[in-house]
Amino acid sequence: MNALTEKFREVSLSIIPIIVSILLLHFFVVPIESEIIYRFIIGSVLIMIGMPLFLRGVDISIEKIGEDMSQALIQTNKMKIVMIGSFLFGFIISVAEPDLHILAQQVSAVTNNAIPQMTLVIVVSLGIGLMIALGMYRILKSVPLNRFIAVIYGIIFILALFNSGDFLAIAFDASGSTTGSITVPFMLALAGGASAITRSGLEEDTDSFGLLGIASTGAILGILVMGIVSPDSNLSGEIPVETIQSTGVWGAFIEQLPITTRDSLLSLIPVLILFYILNAVSLKKSKRQMIRINIGLVYTIIGLILFLTGVNAGFMDASRSVGFLLSETKGNLWVIAVGIIFGVLTIPAEPSVHVLTNQIEEETAGAIKARTVMFSLALGVGLAVGLSILRIIIPSLQLWHILLPGLIIAIVLSFVVPDIFVGIAFDSGGVAAGTMTATFILPFAQGVAESNPSANVLTDGFGVIALVAMTPLVTVQALGLLYRLRTKNDARLGKEDIYE
Repeated sequence: MNALTEKFREVSLSIIPIIVSILLLHFFVVPIESEIIYRFIIGSVLIMIGMPLFLRGVDISIEKIGEDMSQALIQTNKMKIVMIGSFLFGFIISVAEPDLHILAQQVSAVTNNAIPQMTLVIVVSLGIGLMIALGMYRILKSVPLNRFIAVIYGIIFILALFNSGDFLAIAFDASGSTTGSITVPFMLALAGGASAITRSGLEEDTDSFGLLGIASTGAILGILVMGIVSPDSNLSGEIPVETIQSTGVWGAFIEQLPITTRDSLLSLIPVLILFYILNAVSLKKSKRQMIRINIGLVYTIIGLILFLTGVNAGFMDASRSVGFLLSETKGNLWVIAVGIIFGVLTIPAEPSVHVLTNQIEEETAGAIKARTVMFSLALGVGLAVGLSILRIIIPSLQLWHILLPGLIIAIVLSFVVPDIFVGIAFDSGGVAAGTMTATFILPFAQGVAESNPSANVLTDGFGVIALVAMTPLVTVQALGLLYRLRTKNDARLGKEDIYE
């Protein structure tokens, strides 16, 4: 119970700043409709109950399942089986990822179903499955991560030349939404299992990271290919009326709860079926171990349902209203400043960020502190949201004007900083753009775009997740550069070796 209590404490400290910021804006800057603010408060309570349950469940079930499944796969010692199994794992857990469904639902709604929700989910999941298979091949064949990433992004840049800005924004947004609360524990376990079995010592730590970043590129590649073959490459959109109509304070939660319950169960069932089959065939877990895992799964499911219900029914409309009202009444400086603050505050509230930062600290034996990574991510995401709002305000500033230089800088840095920071940076880019970004930051940007006559909700409202996912690539590697400079001046050889 002490572990669960500690989770409640951590989550409360993370969520309260967001609650306070919205309430301060409501009372002193831009009054929000009463129904929306009440729903925001109720949603916040659900999040503060659901997220600790979810995180504790992940600790004792999902992470263990991921480790066992990855080890069973790697221990076959057959490259073809490893790659085929990795593709299937990647596809199944991606289809199961709630963050991807949240984004796909918004894309479908804004484009009037020109891009159907399940079409986007399937295309993205196929791309992720392919890239996870190739990522596992990279680990097993000792291909340097920086070279691998450089080649993949080179292909992405070429494909981007044949796509419209609409598909470009959706593609890079999808790359951030694919690494969320379900996929992160599995992908980290898969990479950790491969590196632990194939290597030892320092190289193992280095190769434990990077698979999330590689998987994210699969989402980009999948949608860019879809954009090329799509008969309608130019999309247009607006926030549909039904998404902003009043349903009553409790009506929104009553409507959302069964939907979230269904999606949460459907997202986990394929993974669980695969695990139970694998356990019956080869793992042979003890009864006590299975009881513990099943208890963790109950925590995970209940926590995920409460968390997603809270963000979907309570957060999205509040965030969209703040963006719209600030842009309408207070001007551009207010919108940019609030966007930066929101970006900084959402990082500690992302479940996937906690999973990744804790694993970073564990894998590096405390040499790289979770708080240090969290701080650098928060700064990077704050900058990303500020740039996203600036892009909406300035019509001539397009997504690629920011995204392309940022990615080029990130790739150049990958050849300069210690290898472990390259993997951490590209993994961090995926997890930073998680559930809270999709349900809090993205609606805020859409609200700003909706109030701006020169902006398009589809072209300008989307793209914020892409920038959120891009900036940690630079900020975390910049952190790695500082560590390298520090270790060069450190006389203790053992400490220096951690980062080389």
